[in-house]
Amino acid sequence: MKRCVSITCDFDLAIGKVNLNEIVYRLNEIKGSLMLGILKEILAVYDDLISERLAGTKIYPSKMRKGLGQHIRNDDAEKHFCRGRKIYRRGYRNRTIKTVFGSLAFRVRVAECLTCGSRYSPLLNALQVEDYSRKEVNFEKEVIEAVIDTNYRRLIEGRSIDISLGGVHNIVVGSDIDKTFQEDVTLQDLSGIMADGTGVKQHKGSKGELRTVIGISQQGRVVPLGSFVNTSWPEIENVVKARIKGTADHPIPFVYDGEPGLDDFLSGAAEVQRCTWHAPRGLYHALWEDGLKKKESQPQIDKVKQLVGIELPAGDFEILKEQDKEPVRTRYEKSKKEVQELISTFYEKGYPKGASYLESLSKRLFTNIELWLSTGIIAPKTTSLLERVFREIGRRLKKIAWGWSDAAVTNLSKMILIKQYAKDKWEQFWKEKLGIKGYFNIQIQTVKINLCPNF
Repeated sequence: MKRCVSITCDFDLAIGKVNLNEIVYRLNEIKGSLMLGILKEILAVYDDLISERLAGTKIYPSKMRKGLGQHIRNDDAEKHFCRGRKIYRRGYRNRTIKTVFGSLAFRVRVAECLTCGSRYSPLLNALQVEDYSRKEVNFEKEVIEAVIDTNYRRLIEGRSIDISLGGVHNIVVGSDIDKTFQEDVTLQDLSGIMADGTGVKQHKGSKGELRTVIGISQQGRVVPLGSFVNTSWPEIENVVKARIKGTADHPIPFVYDGEPGLDDFLSGAAEVQRCTWHAPRGLYHALWEDGLKKKESQPQIDKVKQLVGIELPAGDFEILKEQDKEPVRTRYEKSKKEVQELISTFYEKGYPKGASYLESLSKRLFTNIELWLSTGIIAPKTTSLLERVFREIGRRLKKIAWGWSDAAVTNLSKMILIKQYAKDKWEQFWKEKLGIKGYFNIQIQTVKINLCPNF
């Protein structure tokens, strides 16, 4: 079906006085009402075409009525569909639906089935609008994208979105965004995995724990793997492991900052690597527990920083000569030896906390170097990318508002991750949810200015 939409606007401008900003400002003001007017006319035409085909069964064969007029049989407790597709027209009823352009009030034709006598609206059925639905999904998308950037009250007051505070919360909590965290992830596509947790203020001032796992792609981009609230690390590990597909011949590191419970996280799927930035900081706290002040412990901390600061040569590993790899291997072996000597020194000087910390650290400190020497994979060695992710999540969940339920924190953190770091998945999620399949297209053919009769 092809139709033309004719639009007539009149304008009045002060010659020699109006500027471009004012023209754009006024056009932007009428954008919503203009789109509502076009939408209303399109729905009216579509309603007439549907009822014409369902009422004129002698003119329109069953093939031309395919997909139209589906309804539940009258007085059927089991809610079976009626086979009848012929109707009588029984007037109109008013319907209001919230859209991204504003609230749309329009008339919907009521039809009576000749087979079962049920009364329904063929247009709403064709548009896949549920009986008691009061908003379309584009409106839900606009609300969620606004929620990511601001709190509920500012969303309503600042953007003039026609929805209550409870309505906003219900949209966030009721979102099915979780299904985007269920597809498989291949190890060959990743250069590393990271995980960490942060506290969030929840309902009635209670403190919750938000834990997030991300992958790092070969191009250095964030791949969201999951976001969990008040969930134990073993449970999170099972969920993430179920999504990871790959073989042992493609090892990647799991990088963490020393979070309790993560020492053996993803064992069997990834090689554990302690963050080389957090490691010296942790040593400072361990030596402080042994009674050393910062001035006394700083030389040891600086030495550890130097030992873990091994830089890998740029370029394709496959074409590097052995003499190019040898300096890295020599530096690695020397650093490992000096770390062991430092552990012995700590024990001799009576620093058991520092020695124990460094001993545990040494087993997970050079994983990225070992991976490069054996496979050529350049893997991340710090959690700096994850720290940036948490700053983005924290800005929304900690600084703008708080008092969240578990469901709200979970969904909102996932929305932030996907929208910010997986924009293609974000758009794909909404296209599937909106049912965008190319069944409707509209273009502007011409825009002409004619003299107004009143001028």
